[in-house]
Amino acid sequence: MSQEQQPSGVDLARVALRAEKEVARVNGGRGQQPKPRTARPARRDGRDPLGLGDVLGTLVAEQAERERRCSPRERR
Repeated sequence: MSQEQQPSGVDLARVALRAEKEVARVNGGRGQQPKPRTARPARRDGRDPLGLGDVLGTLVAEQAERERRCSPRERR
């Protein structure tokens, strides 16, 4: 019984990869080039992303300025 075993699992994947590499080598080996990433334009309408620390710092500074300008009666 000299039956040849068919590759399976990892061996089958290696055989398929080897075959695809050979086809690519014969055909020039160049597939589609990936599209270059385009930079997102900066939003100038006040919606730029901010870190949490920056937001909290701004809120604290605004509250301190409001407290400084208001009379004690207006703070209630």
